[in-house]
Amino acid sequence: MAKNKISFEIKAVKKFDANELIDKARAAAVRGMEKATTQFEADTKLLTHVDTGALRRSWTHGVEDEGSVVWGAVGSNLQYAPYEDDYHGNLSTALNSNISDYLDIVADEIKKAK
Repeated sequence: MAKNKISFEIKAVKKFDANELIDKARAAAVRGMEKATTQFEADTKLLTHVDTGALRRSWTHGVEDEGSVVWGAVGSNLQYAPYEDDYHGNLSTALNSNISDYLDIVADEIKKAK
């Protein structure tokens, strides 16, 4: 009885640089966080109570890359912003209503990184 034989040969091996992959993933995470916090800022502005419009105009965002952590924030430099937010819940409502969208934005950017 003849035995079946299976053989194969690897013709090429693609080499990759792990540091390059990490750098690409980090850059994608920063891009995604920038997009997500931009959307978070816009959502917060839409929910902001308007009297003079100063608070709505004051909302801004920032993104920081600290190496192993990328984070984003939305805030205002107006002194009364925390009190207005406590009363109307602009930030928390925007965040709680859209958190999965913001996470998807970041994840989509990371998936596109190559």
